[in-house]
Amino acid sequence: MKPWAIVFCICCTLVLGACAPKARIYEKTVTASVPANSNTALGQVSNRLGDPKDGRSGVKLISDGEQALVSRLLLAAAAEQTIDAQYYLLHNDPTGHLFAASLLQAADRGVRVRLLLDDMDTSSYDAMTAALDYHDNIEIRLFNPFWRDQSLLVAGLTDFKRINRRMHNKSMTADNMFTIVGGRNIGAEYFLARKEMNYADLDVLAAGPVVRDVSQSFDAYWNSEFAVPARVVVGEPEAFSLSDARNRLNELVEEAKQTQYGAALRKSAKENFADGALALDWVPAKLYADPPSKAAGLENSDPILASQLLPYFENADSEVHIVSAYFVPRKNGVRWMTELENRGVDVKVVTNSLASNDVAPVYAHYAKKRRALLRGGVELYELRPDAYQVQPRGINWAQSRSGLHSKAFAVDDRYLFVGSFNWDPRSVNINTEMGILIDSPALTAQTLGALDEALPAYTYHVTLEPAGQLKWRTRDQDGTILEYDSEPTGSAWDHLVAGFLSILPIGSQL
Repeated sequence: MKPWAIVFCICCTLVLGACAPKARIYEKTVTASVPANSNTALGQVSNRLGDPKDGRSGVKLISDGEQALVSRLLLAAAAEQTIDAQYYLLHNDPTGHLFAASLLQAADRGVRVRLLLDDMDTSSYDAMTAALDYHDNIEIRLFNPFWRDQSLLVAGLTDFKRINRRMHNKSMTADNMFTIVGGRNIGAEYFLARKEMNYADLDVLAAGPVVRDVSQSFDAYWNSEFAVPARVVVGEPEAFSLSDARNRLNELVEEAKQTQYGAALRKSAKENFADGALALDWVPAKLYADPPSKAAGLENSDPILASQLLPYFENADSEVHIVSAYFVPRKNGVRWMTELENRGVDVKVVTNSLASNDVAPVYAHYAKKRRALLRGGVELYELRPDAYQVQPRGINWAQSRSGLHSKAFAVDDRYLFVGSFNWDPRSVNINTEMGILIDSPALTAQTLGALDEALPAYTYHVTLEPAGQLKWRTRDQDGTILEYDSEPTGSAWDHLVAGFLSILPIGSQL
């Protein structure tokens, strides 16, 4: 090595060494979920909805975005003892304001609120976080935080292994009696509240024993070394006090109530959650979740979520349906799905098209595996970006672009899993995930029936012609079958970018 190169390497080492992550010393308390109390209002609701108290859980699938937000707001309004919420994203937008205000109002009533947020996108509202965290009944912790005294560039150079691992879990539990688990973050696009683009997504509202499993998982994350008290990261409230936060949230909530979307929420609450409107299916259900230790990237005795779910596929007899917003199968995934097909298990995958996918590298690395998947016998369906225009879902969304954000799978018309787990390397190996697996032939068949009914008009069925050419087929609004010999979505620039991204060696990080 030349002398100048040696000097350069030494300088780089010294600079990075000076910027290396420093030890952070702070205190935090260990707290736990409060035992469920059937005498609370939510406990009485669970009993009225038919809790058989025989080990089965009550579940309701929520696909409608307005209903999904209303369910969270109503849980917060009904809580008497505790609210535990765990989310990857909480946006600084009207739905985020409604959600945050509902937690503050609960805390003002004396409810203990524990809010665990991944720190991927929280720095823009540090002032609000610090102010709310100052409330006697609210504690906020940030998972795997980006330290505010360190630039993102330096963190990426010196601490990439840590900050690359994110908490993707999504749950909200009230009084340890009801929980909501699924694919939705807290943001407008997840609740049909944007005009430009909205996601198709899926949650499970649950009562019964599975709720206690969710609470135990939350406790493990909350008390883990990766959950850092918010004020350690963002500091004490200064110019923006708790009183300021309350006043600001009240203003924002009043603004939201005056909109058409606010009216739509009130209508949804009346139609779906008024007396007698809500019903649950009482079925065997089990929570599956990554251990918090996955965030360390180290081998340990606790099995990760992917390995916990693997036996269901190994024992599949007839069919596997996969709905995954971000689908990056890689070579091993293609081989695994082909092996399922070879032993007589039909595999059907629904994912995003080029124009409905909001993460271009994910689409690029999925697309280059399409032919291999189709040769292996896998059925592929890609969401049409105009699906909401084909069938408007709300008052403002006839022109909304559609995106798939659901993460679900079904096995043998018996098992149905709904959660945060995408079929990609990031969900398998890097991020932490969770979901509820429902054992119900009736509910699974009902869900798959609705999916099969929606596929012809809402998706493109991708097939492989004998000559190796891909074809995309869909059904027009008048029932006409449309066929395309080239990708029917995305601009020329989108295709060019996807082609470039597909050759980059980044698949393991997607």
